[in-house]
Amino acid sequence: MLRDLRQVCEHAGGAEPHDFRAAAGALLKRQFLLLERPVDRDAYRLIVNHFDYFGNLFDALGWTLHRDDTFGIIGLLPGDAEGFKQLRLVDSLMLLCLRLLYEEGMARFEAREGSIYAPAEALLSRYETLLKRRRPLISDFRDILRRLRRYSLIETREEAEDGLPVIRILPTIRLVTGDQVQTRLAAFIGALDEAPDIPDGDDLATDGEDPETDKMLNAAGQAWDSREDAQDGGAPGGRTP
Repeated sequence: MLRDLRQVCEHAGGAEPHDFRAAAGALLKRQFLLLERPVDRDAYRLIVNHFDYFGNLFDALGWTLHRDDTFGIIGLLPGDAEGFKQLRLVDSLMLLCLRLLYEEGMARFEAREGSIYAPAEALLSRYETLLKRRRPLISDFRDILRRLRRYSLIETREEAEDGLPVIRILPTIRLVTGDQVQTRLAAFIGALDEAPDIPDGDDLATDGEDPETDKMLNAAGQAWDSREDAQDGGAPGGRTP
């Protein structure tokens, strides 16, 4: 890889090895880079211009590099779930509800730059009514949004009259949640009917110590994986199976 990097740099129009390392580090840290975001722009363009090199690099590390030129997205998803931890159940379920809101907004032609804007109350209401679960405390809800925002899945804008933020649902959500959102939510609701006492907000590690939780998560398709990261605590994994 080092020799490949030197060869690539010879034709990189002034880019140096440290630029390639910085771009790879930015993608590993944030998992998604958006062309529209100034902080991502240099790394995004470098990766696009040398997509084959970065694709081979991350493939060797067990990651798959995704590219969406329509929305200006570069995404990194793990190719193998082994060795990754799962996000909290409540985060995963909120994310699926966000995906539903995203698709509903797209169907109504409400997209702006590929994103859908929704008030936080719409997300909480959907979570509560669709999944028949108690909505989290406001402080916990803000923590959920912060975790999802860290991975470039959403952004939060000015607060509405209710004191909650307006959520910008980014098109990156499609890469992470896959195409069978309705099926996964139906499977989760069915699993809840069999195991209704599953806790709401705690970490649900699937290390085999809790078979009922494992069974429910598998049925719901909520295998969210995260990479151990010394600074940020990990990144969500690939699409739910």
